[in-house]
Amino acid sequence: MNKYLLAFIIFIIILTTGLLVLNAKNSFFGKKTDVKINGIAFTLDVADTEKKRENGLSGRATLGEKQGMLFVFDSPATPSFWMKGMKFPLDILFIKDNKIVTIYENIPALDEKKTSQAVFYQPTSPVNRVIELKAGSVKKHDIKEGQTVSISL
Repeated sequence: MNKYLLAFIIFIIILTTGLLVLNAKNSFFGKKTDVKINGIAFTLDVADTEKKRENGLSGRATLGEKQGMLFVFDSPATPSFWMKGMKFPLDILFIKDNKIVTIYENIPALDEKKTSQAVFYQPTSPVNRVIELKAGSVKKHDIKEGQTVSISL
């Protein structure tokens, strides 16, 4: 094999590996971020567009122990969340300026045959971030309203 061709192949492999490392914060579902809540580290997918916020975690089969989704809003709002398309229960944290203002625990997945029974979850005041975690995370990690959340965006 020609030494120039071999050098080119090695260059491509190194370049590809470097790009994969640089994009380690990106997943199939998009950008990821690290978050600390009550000293516990979570890795969250970021929903920072209208389309990503609309889809959320719906359609996924499972969610890891310290995984979830961070919904980012440009300005404080009172968004409504419901469990359409969810296959597992969630805990939802509503956050204003890195402080938890409202928590809902163990929200069951919505039975698609009973959508008329859908429940909507809203914060008690305007927020600019929302975090969805695996149900039971709030209790397991002693997460409470008023705690500060450290978000690396």
